[in-house]
Amino acid sequence: MAGQDALSRSVLKSKSVLGGLPDEAIETLVARARHVRFAKGEVLYRRGDEGDSMMVILTGRVKISNVTDDAREVVLNFLGPGDLNGEIAVLDGKGRSADATALEPTEAALIYRRDLLAVLERFPAALLGIIGELAGKLRMASAMVEHGLLQMSAKAAHGLLRLAELHGRKDADGTHLDIRLSQKDLGSYLGLSRENTSRELGRLREAGLIRTEGGEIVITDREGLEEWAWAAG
Repeated sequence: MAGQDALSRSVLKSKSVLGGLPDEAIETLVARARHVRFAKGEVLYRRGDEGDSMMVILTGRVKISNVTDDAREVVLNFLGPGDLNGEIAVLDGKGRSADATALEPTEAALIYRRDLLAVLERFPAALLGIIGELAGKLRMASAMVEHGLLQMSAKAAHGLLRLAELHGRKDADGTHLDIRLSQKDLGSYLGLSRENTSRELGRLREAGLIRTEGGEIVITDREGLEEWAWAAG
């Protein structure tokens, strides 16, 4: 229990948008939060489920997605340590707006709506961080809609650049996408079939813009990938 609280406290303070809260407020949230674990592939919640809580991801990765009327999965986002999950429903008190699935073994601090709102009433400035995160997700969703109209090559390049912004880790040899995805999940995020995803990644490798290492994608020429994205559009 003490170890779980220490992990929750550390992530809330150093990695989440709630990190600007006073220590007193952080301690309140940690004391009232429920530590939850999910196995790889386990569903955290489904679209339409009751939204009486939100989660702060502590370890692992989570996929946020929806299924279209023709049974096609559309991946909206990937979340990692420090990211909020379910904040829309917890703020408006309505149902979940998407599905959430653990991509790998995942731990999270589940914070109930009543406890979060009580803290935000005392420290309203913290709400700005949540609003900022929501605004960022809305901008990303708008970009995904726009990029969905592009040619396949442009979709792949723009999608990898989005992932670089969210999960990129710069190193001397390029930008490592610090998230390992199956071709199916990556394709659902890029808006491409698994086959077309494989084909477009191959083209980008041949052009010297990316390389793959054991399932990890490394962008080796960021400027070149940006030029490819716009030229292919």
